[in-house]
Amino acid sequence: MTDMYKTHYFTKNKVCPCKMDEDIIRETLEIFNNSNGIASFVEELERRRIKGKKIWYDPEKSTIFITKVYACEFGGGCPENDTLIGRACHCDHYNHAKGFFPNYYCQCGAEYYRPMFEPIFGKDIELFPYKTVLTGDDECIIGVKING
Repeated sequence: MTDMYKTHYFTKNKVCPCKMDEDIIRETLEIFNNSNGIASFVEELERRRIKGKKIWYDPEKSTIFITKVYACEFGGGCPENDTLIGRACHCDHYNHAKGFFPNYYCQCGAEYYRPMFEPIFGKDIELFPYKTVLTGDDECIIGVKING
């Protein structure tokens, strides 16, 4: 574990410092309440482009996947940093980094989605970085595993 990870806000506080827009949270709940199940809920999130370039549901894994690419969609980043990490990572802490980092460094980016999905699916959801630019992937994909 590098010193950079040890000093990160999420590592110290276990919450993402980026805040989800309250309008997005309300709209997500409204969509869920008007859906006939998880699949139709996720299809409507995708149709409306709610917080994602692409959103899909894998029923075998009971997981919603959300593809994110640009930092501005995650609530942060450095527009002047024209590297893949700089353009894609929501975290100013890492987006000037030259090397690649383990997937768990992006747990903060996954936790950003908690206010959107926890009111619907409960506290036992698992949010995790599935793919990230910090690990060398071309895009960031967040997983939301629904338990129960």
